[in-house]
Amino acid sequence: MKNKIEKRTCPYSGEEFVPKRSNQVFANDKYRIAHNNKKNNDKRKLLASINKPLLKNFDVFSEIVGDEPYKIAHKEFLRGAGFNFSVFTHLFKEENINKYCYSVYHFYYFKVDENYYKIVNNG
Repeated sequence: MKNKIEKRTCPYSGEEFVPKRSNQVFANDKYRIAHNNKKNNDKRKLLASINKPLLKNFDVFSEIVGDEPYKIAHKEFLRGAGFNFSVFTHLFKEENINKYCYSVYHFYYFKVDENYYKIVNNG
């Protein structure tokens, strides 16, 4: 004996429909796909304000340090290259100097003096 499935309201379109399966949420595949695309686009836009500057910082460090173990750069040079001091991925404890440093993926950096930063390739 088949149970009668009650009408549901599609969360994307707002229309009522009779589901073909007990776990059907959307009226049709088109609405399900559109809902998920919108949700993912909203997420990408939200994260872009952090991800774009992080990737730019990574590119700046990659360009400056290259394959070297470290480089020292002037803060104005970093700013001119597009480096954003407000974003970083994590903190890294540098045991040799006994302090925490800001990290951008596998690079970390710290102030050497008032104007210069040491950028270390920890990869």
